[in-house]
Amino acid sequence: MQPNPLKTFFSVLFGGLIVMFACIGTFNVGIFVWRTFGQAGHLKNLQVAQTADAADTSAILGMRVSAPRYSAIDEEDMINAAANALPRGQVEHVTAKAYLVKDLTTGQVIVGNNVDQLLPIASLSKLVTAVIARSNIPDSARISITKSVTSTYGNTADFVPGETFTAGDLMYPLLMVSSNDAAEAYAQYYGRAKFIRAMNDFVQSIGAYRTSFSDPSGLDPKNVSTVNDMAIIMNWIYKNDPTIVSITELKAKTIRSHTWVNPTHFLSWSYYVGGKNGYLPEANRTNVSLFKWGNKADIYAVVVLGSSQRDADTVALLKKVQP
Repeated sequence: MQPNPLKTFFSVLFGGLIVMFACIGTFNVGIFVWRTFGQAGHLKNLQVAQTADAADTSAILGMRVSAPRYSAIDEEDMINAAANALPRGQVEHVTAKAYLVKDLTTGQVIVGNNVDQLLPIASLSKLVTAVIARSNIPDSARISITKSVTSTYGNTADFVPGETFTAGDLMYPLLMVSSNDAAEAYAQYYGRAKFIRAMNDFVQSIGAYRTSFSDPSGLDPKNVSTVNDMAIIMNWIYKNDPTIVSITELKAKTIRSHTWVNPTHFLSWSYYVGGKNGYLPEANRTNVSLFKWGNKADIYAVVVLGSSQRDADTVALLKKVQP
């Protein structure tokens, strides 16, 4: 019996249509599944990324600092591991020309070397600049950033001539990013010669007799002190104006278009209370740091002047304190 050609034609036609509609249906189902689940996952990942960007305070005037490689816990573990690896009772490897570890709670000196040697202190000067500014200029005072201010070497605060800040706001770039401009802005507002005289009068009044200043920022190598005097200064600040210390342990601060990120390496260490770094070719690296350390959680000042490796020196010296 011969097949009916017409019947065969319609069988092939309808069969093809059925296959085509099945493919279209399968495709639509796939699109629906992707939109429902795949796109939701994509949006979730996008939201996570946007949240991370919003939480990242390392953006400075449109430029982003590389994200930290380690978490705060990781950094603390690494610092502790490095500190524990150092031999006890030995400080021969410390590079600083002068150093001191002093228990500010009891007044006991733990270890020291060349404690009365006069050395340039670089930006440690700004600790006293902060004291004089806070003592003599109201926080609400409006200070203009002039061209003479921004002409100061090292505009780490990214100030622009014509900007105006309160005296209280300028304390953040001064202490967090060691802004020479901020130091000059305070001094010029108050009267530069009078401001520097006040800095020198202050250190004499608290017993830091060998310390003297020629400028408010520390750019001048004639700004000199001793590790013993720096411990006296830091002790006074900690006990009488702790706001200064608290600013030095902030990680970042944003005021209008400016974000200042503190580069101090000890910020992730839970024992760190605050402090200040400095550098000048004539001074090499300088540092004064406060730590809450040991079984009694006393406050210790660690001071290094003329150091090639101030962080390593600070850790090595701190390990002289029995935990």
